[in-house]
Amino acid sequence: MKTNLSVLTIILFLFFSSSNVQAQISSEVGIFAGPVSFRGDYGEKGDSETNFGNTGLGIGINHYANFAYSGRSRSYFNQHFKVRSQFLYHTTNLEHYGRYVDGGSSQAFKLKAMTGKASVIELGTGLEWYYGRIRDFERNIGEIMPYAGFGFNVVFASPKNETSLPGELGSSDNTWPSFLWKPGEDPRVSSEAETTFGLNFQAGIKYKLSRSGELQLEARWHTYFSDMVDGLNPSSGNKSNDWMAMLAIGYIYYL
Repeated sequence: MKTNLSVLTIILFLFFSSSNVQAQISSEVGIFAGPVSFRGDYGEKGDSETNFGNTGLGIGINHYANFAYSGRSRSYFNQHFKVRSQFLYHTTNLEHYGRYVDGGSSQAFKLKAMTGKASVIELGTGLEWYYGRIRDFERNIGEIMPYAGFGFNVVFASPKNETSLPGELGSSDNTWPSFLWKPGEDPRVSSEAETTFGLNFQAGIKYKLSRSGELQLEARWHTYFSDMVDGLNPSSGNKSNDWMAMLAIGYIYYL
């Protein structure tokens, strides 16, 4: 990956920032997992087969800095916000779906023979906002709390693209025309690692399961600053940056 020392420094700061707080600020650790719907350049945009076919799995770890019990616990920020740091890994097998792979033309056959895989690691931090008071929620077993959040991620992608036809992708004999590139241009099909950044947004509910833990159900959306997370950058068609959606179930433990 194209990662230098300064980027590594930023990553470590983002991931551990919420741990470097005063002793009276409590910590929580959570694990979560769920299906991931990856949206890149595989499949036709808006096609139902694409939406359900290019689905993978994600798993992650969260750390929360809880300010509700600090010296200024009465402030709105302390009672309604937590700082979250996260590690997330997700992987999705990718295929082309939609009208362009239907039929028996030679071009459709090239597209149908092409497959990929997006394996992504994300490290980041952000804020979570809670509808009610955090201390009230954590005191009452059986309580339900809606919440929402947003954050910033460093993204490490390891795409893999191949074809079942003879040769490597990039030849007019086995590659859909939109994925061909001219000499001197950046490749439009790549299996090289990509480092980029992204924004993440979440919304969900938490259920107070016990004195020391809670369950969560969360929907999240991540948008990336690159169109090469899946290793594809077509000359026409869907030229938007890649993104993914995830539905996660998790458990959070109070340290």
